[in-house]
This record gives sequence, structure tokens and C-alpha cells, in this order.
Amino acid sequence: DDFFSKIESGDVTFTLIDPAKLREYSFNIPIFYKELLKLESDDDVSVYNMVIISSEIEKSKINFLAPIIINKKENLLAQIALDETQYKEFGLAESISDYL
Repeated sequence: DDFFSKIESGDVTFTLIDPAKLREYSFNIPIFYKELLKLESDDDVSVYNMVIISSEIEKSKINFLAPIIINKKENLLAQIALDETQYKEFGLAESISDYL
């Protein structure tokens, strides 16, 4: 739908959300990850956050401190752990109801 995406691998499914649809969300991708993901242009990048889905959607949680970075051109993906002291405005388990 407009908010959620899924990554499925066998019996495991991850629910993701595009943070730009919810809030201002920017950070610097460390050089290590830029090289790992073969990032050459910002146009190649998609950013998502993991969502812990609750049976009541308003109680679901979003992890803004560990974004999923995807290089769309190369089909590569990595999860980055942001430094919480540098990105104090991002939480590990923020309520989705704060953004709906």
C-alpha cells in the first residue's frame, strides 16, 4: 500500500515503511556502507525503516535508528545502526501513532 512494504525470505517477513511519508528523516550514510552498497548516486538509494506490527496498528513501533538502505540499481541492501548520540531525534521503537 502507500505506507508499508514487505521483504520476504522463506518463512521470514519484514515489514518496512518509507520514513519520508511520515517525517523529516535524513542522515549521513557512512563511507563503509556507501562502498559496500556500491552507491554512486543518491538517485540509486531507497531508505526504509523496520516496523513491528501490532494487532492494533496504532500500537505498532518504528525503528528509526537502524534504517534499511537499498541500492535500487545494484539490488543491494544493508541495515545501518545510527549513532543515537548523533541522531537524538530518532528512536529505536517510536509509536506509529505519533505520525498518523
